[in-house]
Amino acid sequence: MSRGWVGCLTVLAFVGFANTAQATVVFSGTSSSGLSASASFTISGTQLTILLTNTDVATGSGYPDVSSEVLTGLFFNLGTSTFTPVSASVYTGSPNGVIQQGSIIQTENCDATSCAGKTNIGGEWSYAQGGASWLSGTTQGISSSGYLNGNTNSGNFNGPNYQDPNALNGIEFGLVPNGWVAGSGNGGLDGNALIEGTVRFVLTIPAGLQESSISNVYFTYGTSPGENTVPGTTATPTTSGGPTTGSVPEPAMLSMLGLALAGAAFRMRKPGSKTN
Repeated sequence: MSRGWVGCLTVLAFVGFANTAQATVVFSGTSSSGLSASASFTISGTQLTILLTNTDVATGSGYPDVSSEVLTGLFFNLGTSTFTPVSASVYTGSPNGVIQQGSIIQTENCDATSCAGKTNIGGEWSYAQGGASWLSGTTQGISSSGYLNGNTNSGNFNGPNYQDPNALNGIEFGLVPNGWVAGSGNGGLDGNALIEGTVRFVLTIPAGLQESSISNVYFTYGTSPGENTVPGTTATPTTSGGPTTGSVPEPAMLSMLGLALAGAAFRMRKPGSKTN
């Protein structure tokens, strides 16, 4: 095969894989009091996926034991467009080789609809865009508590309301760290269903947004914005289209690669053609 064909096939293969690569950027934050959280952002076309995790270290003494130590919100800047919330779910998996897991705990506090063993928590969390009373420089917000401006008593990630009063009211379905002992908090925590570990949010966003544009990330705790706020910093620098796991070429690129291979084979079979 001629050097020209080899170069052509190499370029096609590279383009096919590079065009579909997805990047994930992870922000993490830790406060002086020991509160810590992480959020990973992955954009694929017009879909934004966020994994939000309470990364505190639970202790045998019951920490966290008050609502101000429960993770209830994520705020960030990613343009001024309004996103469309699709789903929110308790998450178990190992993205990038890091094991993350979540579950609904203290399920005896759920009301008419049992939440035991459920994963869809879309009715207990909400998304909103913009707001003058928000943290400085943020344009997008996700929360399980009532301080999310413009979404009082209304979860909008397309799921049921498990615990009355309606979503975004109090500490219900906030995140505690993995290993937290159910029933070890104060009365305000013990009387609510909570989520242990990680939640996965999916939103539809305008085309063209990139992970590298995300800034001003904040993790918020408790039932009001002023209780505890932890800024997030980039833990894994990346740019959109960067290294990923399991990226595959698009069908169009596969077709182009197939045509190139077919042409190369025909050229080699053609009488008198050179093969080196």
